[in-house]
Amino acid sequence: MVYRLLPRCLMNQRVARPSISSQNRRSNHIIIDPSHVTNSTTLFERLLALNAFDGDSAEALRVLHRHLAPDFPGCSLCLLRPDSNDADHARLSGMIDANGHELMANVDALGDQVSLPLFVDALATRVVSARDLAVIDLSVAEQALPLAVAMLNPATLLVVPLASAAGRMKLVLGASRPQRFAQISRDATLQSINLAASLIARSLLTRSLRAETQRQRQAIEGLAEVQRLLLPDMRAISGLDYAVHWQPADTAAGDYYDLMPLNADGDTAARPNGDTWGCLVADVSGHGAASAMEAVQFDAILRTYRGGPEDGPAGALTYANRYFFSRRQRRHFLTVMAVLYRSDQRRLIYVSAGHPPLLRRRAGMVTLHGAGEQIPLGVLRDHTWSNHELDVEAGDILVIYTDGVLEARNANGEAFGQERLIEHVRDGSDSAHTLLDELIASLMAHQGGPIGSDDQTLIVLRIE
Repeated sequence: MVYRLLPRCLMNQRVARPSISSQNRRSNHIIIDPSHVTNSTTLFERLLALNAFDGDSAEALRVLHRHLAPDFPGCSLCLLRPDSNDADHARLSGMIDANGHELMANVDALGDQVSLPLFVDALATRVVSARDLAVIDLSVAEQALPLAVAMLNPATLLVVPLASAAGRMKLVLGASRPQRFAQISRDATLQSINLAASLIARSLLTRSLRAETQRQRQAIEGLAEVQRLLLPDMRAISGLDYAVHWQPADTAAGDYYDLMPLNADGDTAARPNGDTWGCLVADVSGHGAASAMEAVQFDAILRTYRGGPEDGPAGALTYANRYFFSRRQRRHFLTVMAVLYRSDQRRLIYVSAGHPPLLRRRAGMVTLHGAGEQIPLGVLRDHTWSNHELDVEAGDILVIYTDGVLEARNANGEAFGQERLIEHVRDGSDSAHTLLDELIASLMAHQGGPIGSDDQTLIVLRIE
């Protein structure tokens, strides 16, 4: 609606003015409530008060009016911005009368809304087109225009473009006495008002940023919760002692793992060498929410795989890679170490897709398997991976990990590294849980805390 008369919303929101005693009159000026500001308050104290503003947009214009009241007693204050569809028309974004009473709430402090009173008269055009500080002494005809009526019929206006809004937004002070702003220092006034407005705008933006950050964090936490629900339930696996450490660097992780028995459904028969089982560790490039989304998608694809044990882990990776590609070029790739243990054959089948090598400890010696073998997933759509075999015996310990472990750095920038990991695995406990605790303690001591700069996954498997 275009307001050609006094806007009804202003009439409805107008607060009854208190009576003004002779003690509150000074040269025909109405003085603001002294509980807000006093003439004895120093400029620095007033700036400190602005700096303490908490960014509540509903308070912004009232806070600014209280700050300016000692310098401009008896003046009303309003905020005008050009209409987004026609820069010659003005929208009224908030108004405070000379007593400091809010006649129109400043609900659009950051300029995000368009449902504000619109004025299309000549005074509106004159105000919003001001490129520098301007003093406008209203003629009798201008005082009858809708915008002047909405601003309570001032005799003169001080129009101040706000640098924080690239000059588009105008702060307008109104006075009932003609020539009220004739003696002001124009440069000093422009600077002081813009300083105050900028402090308020900074608080508004900071609060808005905090709210947006909280919203995004809640969204990421929701994604992280979905990701945690996809992790295995750590059921007992016959013939295997194992322990897992999974630590995201951020709320959500690009590391992914799965570990499960692979016996036929409903098959509970005891086996001399225990269950057949599979273990997979994947590391999406990067970390955080985007990498976590890729890990969740990878999990969803794997759950549709219907290959048999004869295909080994390479069959699963070849399948997942093909469907991991979308119509657009991916920005992430995955390194994967996947193993399948055939309990009936005492045989480990593994495939490394660009992942750090598997460690096997036997009789106090540690060997590496899969170093530099094959490419990561997400690079070539039609690539086919190959299986490799490794003989295992009771008492063998296998360690699978992501590069976030190797690349963890101390205060001097020194990486934890492959050699340090091998040393701790070689000299560590024979218990999977105890060895994992020892590795984690060494890792945390090296990086100075529980969380590194990248996601970290460590899985210790002991064949029984």
